[in-house]
Amino acid sequence: VKKQFMARRSTPPFPLPAPGAFPPAAMNPLGRFMDPEAAKKKAVKKQFMAKIKEDFLAMVPEAVKPEVEDVSVTEMICGDPECAPVDTIIRIIYAKAPMRTFGIPREVEEVTDEDLKDFAPTGEVLAGWARGEDLDWPPLPDPGEPPELQLRFAEGARVECRVSATKWAPGTIMKQWYREPGWETGNYAPYQILLDNGKKIFAPQDTDVVIRALQDPTAQGGAEPMAQG
Repeated sequence: VKKQFMARRSTPPFPLPAPGAFPPAAMNPLGRFMDPEAAKKKAVKKQFMAKIKEDFLAMVPEAVKPEVEDVSVTEMICGDPECAPVDTIIRIIYAKAPMRTFGIPREVEEVTDEDLKDFAPTGEVLAGWARGEDLDWPPLPDPGEPPELQLRFAEGARVECRVSATKWAPGTIMKQWYREPGWETGNYAPYQILLDNGKKIFAPQDTDVVIRALQDPTAQGGAEPMAQG
């Protein structure tokens, strides 16, 4: 009986594949199997990355090239639904200045010479970065003129702001027609407010649904506000 049981255990319950039925799989240094097609794709991407690096370095002004220690090209997955799924990221490593980065909303194999010209910093910006200057790239939008509308609250007015579906927080108007640097031209928020708990926020609308006159002048503190931005 024991021999019969052992014989059954040594017989596989399904037919084994014939030798050579599956293509050999490569193994990485950690001993894990790699997809041959994925390895080929990775090698192709490296070739495109090397070309982008070479083309970018050719665009760098001769006076700036000695200041560039290295350039790296990688890809980054963007989780924002409003941006490209994959960006090509180019990092410029300066010898005596902080590293700088710019991106192209394409996979490396899709980047063209025109894309590189359109998205790469100008020679003036590259030279400024090499000197350690904190220059914006891409350039920040022109602020434009704020709307010609009369707002309800003056600077210094005491107000309370909606910070959640049911909570309000007291504060003081810091500024009318506030904007942040990256906002599109002409895009302003009616107010910037300093809450009594020390946090700064802005009101996107000048309506009682968002901001209203302080109901209780003795109120201090308030709920945790939503982050400004």
